[in-house]
Amino acid sequence: MSRTNRMLVGSWLVVWGVLLLLVSNHVLLGWEHIWPCILIVSGVVMLRVFQGRLNFGVVFAATWAMLLGAFLTLFSSTLIGWGEMRTLWPAIPLVIGISCFAAGKTVASNAGIVVGALVILMSATSFLYEMGTISERVAAPFIRFWPLVLVLAGFVLMKRHASRLREGSMPEGRSPVRENPFDTGALSPDVENEIATRVRAARANLRAAVLANELKTRFERFSWVGIYRLRGDALTLDDSEYVGPTPEHRRIALTDGVCGAAASQRETIIVPDVCRDSRYLACSPTVKSEIVVPILNGDALLGVLDIDSNELDAFSEDDRRFLEALVAKVSRALAAEPIAAA
Repeated sequence: MSRTNRMLVGSWLVVWGVLLLLVSNHVLLGWEHIWPCILIVSGVVMLRVFQGRLNFGVVFAATWAMLLGAFLTLFSSTLIGWGEMRTLWPAIPLVIGISCFAAGKTVASNAGIVVGALVILMSATSFLYEMGTISERVAAPFIRFWPLVLVLAGFVLMKRHASRLREGSMPEGRSPVRENPFDTGALSPDVENEIATRVRAARANLRAAVLANELKTRFERFSWVGIYRLRGDALTLDDSEYVGPTPEHRRIALTDGVCGAAASQRETIIVPDVCRDSRYLACSPTVKSEIVVPILNGDALLGVLDIDSNELDAFSEDDRRFLEALVAKVSRALAAEPIAAA
């Protein structure tokens, strides 16, 4: 279970545990009227835990929980009788449609937006029919053919799966431009500024260590993060300036490896599959992909930021932009650090 999932499940268990403890000890009275509020609280907790890493599933589940909780609260609080559910049942698929639409808008998923809009349309039509606003003849096509929405959603998912398979089978040397939906929020300018502020505020001899720790902690797909410093004609790695397993290569010539190439060319290099790049210097059998970002202070090369991942093709153009912007903001602070002799 990932750290994020542990945080979500832990928060959910704490909320439920506290509420049930109050109920079992007769401290929380009127539970039969407020129990749907747990759905609302669960949705809020979900959005809070994943606020920097929102994806379609998180937004959908959180929105669904909050809206369904609000709907059921009307019945549990006796504002509406449970018998009215026979008429108001279309509100439940309407909640599903709104949740799907909201999730699609949040992560820019056209499929989610379209499917959500269709579910909303059919739910609204059923609702109007149950309320006697439209006739059965008008509502019949929507009521009879609503399963077509599921068929459409299935085709969309299969098409996306086929597209992912095609991307994964691209020829060597080509890497599809893609996003990391899980890290969309984490790659934001706000997070970038937060990390930069912490690095600049650190003591002069700890800034590189803070940068490595911040990146390793925030991104689960980053299995190793380190800063190689330029000393003479080689890149060297200090003990305090990397997070992850101890690497085999602590000194890399500018003519060797992906790090040497990025430093020499002064350009970021993304390696989707290290097994297919002859420049890669093997440090760990678990590493599958790598990104190396040169650290420049004006025209002076300070070194490189090297990040490995145990996942294939773990780094996107979004990562490139984020890391380059972050490095540019902390390069002056890193340049002011005292560098130990090699």
